[in-house]
Amino acid sequence: MRPRARRRKAALAAGLLAAWALGAAPRARAMTPEDQALVDRGEDALYRCDYDGAQAIFRDALKARPHDAVLSLGLAVSAWWRMENDFALPGTPEEKAFFAAVKGAIADAKAARKGGAPAEGWLYLGAAYGLRGRREASLHHWISAYFDGRRAYKDARRAVRLDPELYDAYLGIGAFDYYVATLGRFIRVLSFARGGSREKGLAELDLAARKSRFSRVAAQLLIVGIDWTFEKKPENAWSILDSLHRRYPDSPLIDSMRLIGLFHLKEGESLETEARADLDKARKGADFYRPIDRAGAHYFLGVGLQMQGDAAQALDEYQAGLRWAPEGQRLRSLLWLAVGEAQDLLGRRDAAKDAYRQALREQPLWGVPRYARFRLKRPFRPGDNPLPARNEALE
Repeated sequence: MRPRARRRKAALAAGLLAAWALGAAPRARAMTPEDQALVDRGEDALYRCDYDGAQAIFRDALKARPHDAVLSLGLAVSAWWRMENDFALPGTPEEKAFFAAVKGAIADAKAARKGGAPAEGWLYLGAAYGLRGRREASLHHWISAYFDGRRAYKDARRAVRLDPELYDAYLGIGAFDYYVATLGRFIRVLSFARGGSREKGLAELDLAARKSRFSRVAAQLLIVGIDWTFEKKPENAWSILDSLHRRYPDSPLIDSMRLIGLFHLKEGESLETEARADLDKARKGADFYRPIDRAGAHYFLGVGLQMQGDAAQALDEYQAGLRWAPEGQRLRSLLWLAVGEAQDLLGRRDAAKDAYRQALREQPLWGVPRYARFRLKRPFRPGDNPLPARNEALE
């Protein structure tokens, strides 16, 4: 195989390192036009939140080519998207389907690594471990997540050493370098004092966002999260999201991220406007909008109103969101936290405390439990942050 064709094949596999973010689904070989169309359909389906469609694409392809490592990874990435974006709990069918898919992806990647293209093989394996580590991190299984991530990082590094033009690999490499540098001391010790590098990680992620073939969107979304939580650059995050919105104008995922972006920009009026538009899409049954998306739109509409000083209307929206978030859904903890904040703003301290206690009884989402416990001690006041990042001090 010619070097250019091998690099193209490897770049496609490297895209699956988007397991550290929101992942694409590349092919394993130098691509025919039919292969390219399959990849494009799978990636488009994922970013539009058409999880059934994405999984069907890769399942059907695997029937024709069993144990194809890249197709197996594509199926695992699709299962991960559904599980994470539905806030699926441990032990649910969505999680079980993901772990079954990623187990197969690891086995197929190990077989691919022993073939005639070692750079691609290391990428397949690193992507599979990175995908599993991403789930462990979302469950706060930090040690397991760290070791899976470290394995993914090493495998991606091996691939780049074999072929320096695998720019897609820098998504996983950059994510590991950045996050290890920003985690606690204990995790840095596990990395044998090498500790990652914030600056290096950002540069590697930027390289993936600019030069990779199949990981650009995933790298951009990861940078957005970093800009919100760690770098405090909401304007840069908004610029990225605005570009992605032009590419995927009807994606519930991108729509919801824009709402978060407007919150970080402290633009309450614009947040209200966009949340109402998203709520209208959900009410009309727009493609791939689900009840949980409607609940989320009610939440952000409430936040926008609360930011503008209308706590009473905000409370109505939070309570409406609770009606659309099913029992056991993680988003309920965030909605109950918001109910408590609105009750505090309305001077109803006892009702606020009841809401914070209910937030603690729900399945946890993000940093809600920590903040709810804090708010049981200190009332929410005008100008307070509705949900500080987990790395921010509360006192």
